[in-house]
Amino acid sequence: MNLLVVWLTTRCQLRCRYCYMAAGDVAAHDLDPEAFSRAYAALGMEPGCEIQIAGGEPLLVPDLLDEVAGRARALGAGRVNVQTNGIGIDDRFIALVRRHRLAVGVSLDGPPAVNDALRGRTAEVLAGLARLEAARIPFGVTAVVCRDSVATLPDLALLLGGFAMAGSIGLDVLRPSGRAAEADLPDAVVARQAFLALAERLDWVNRRRLRPLRLREMGAVGCDAVGGYCAAERGSAAALTADGRVFPCSGLTGLPEYACGTADAPDLDRLRAGLRPDADRPACAACAVPGCRGRCPSRAAISPRAAALDCVLRHAAASLQPLEKSPCRAAD
Repeated sequence: MNLLVVWLTTRCQLRCRYCYMAAGDVAAHDLDPEAFSRAYAALGMEPGCEIQIAGGEPLLVPDLLDEVAGRARALGAGRVNVQTNGIGIDDRFIALVRRHRLAVGVSLDGPPAVNDALRGRTAEVLAGLARLEAARIPFGVTAVVCRDSVATLPDLALLLGGFAMAGSIGLDVLRPSGRAAEADLPDAVVARQAFLALAERLDWVNRRRLRPLRLREMGAVGCDAVGGYCAAERGSAAALTADGRVFPCSGLTGLPEYACGTADAPDLDRLRAGLRPDADRPACAACAVPGCRGRCPSRAAISPRAAALDCVLRHAAASLQPLEKSPCRAAD
């Protein structure tokens, strides 16, 4: 196992319209840090593994974040990442980032009008980014691609272009579960056009920056050596929920049929079998995109239409490869 996603809490200040875990509306749970240590051992996490800390909103439980990040470092983890909505970024969080050498990801879906409609409290998020900027802490941004945000994705390049410490934009196609529905998915043609426009806008922005702002999806093609879409597909990942359950991927935690035991007794055989979207393989085998690592297997399990939008983004990225070559990343 080389990737463990850890949900510190189910609590959240926001009620994002598409949240696949319905954060804030489900029973309140905070992770027992001992459960994290037990899961780490029971899963057989390899030295130098990656730990992704999320929620809910992990900054609502700063003591727990400090404890789990410290344990991850003591146990030999390599990259330790925290994903936040950005509202709680303060001096204490910045101190935690420095103490535990945390990589920081922030969720932001577009310009203020759009982000306020989908997530809320955009001014506070931007203030948080400004604090990271002032502290010289690098960060990436993840944007959910949905019907109401897709057309404004190119504006993210301009919004983030002014932050020297912004390093990447990643696109997360909406999963129709929790508070989201199939009707919230974007049109495929609009999604392709928005992706191409975003890449073009980023190219313009990067010609005016010292540190390039990368589009993560540009590294999702030409990756023959990666051996699958992600660590969950390869059977080397797990997600630990705040109540101590284990799943192969955090995107499947709302589906009990994908449960793989608990922190004390994970179903290692099932986890190591990997997520195998066998129904997708004929289409992938006939795909014209060279070296594409495929579509998200957990998204394919939830919604074929959402999974097909993964392919739309891969095709769009492949068409732009002469414009920009990005390094392959197995599990961004």
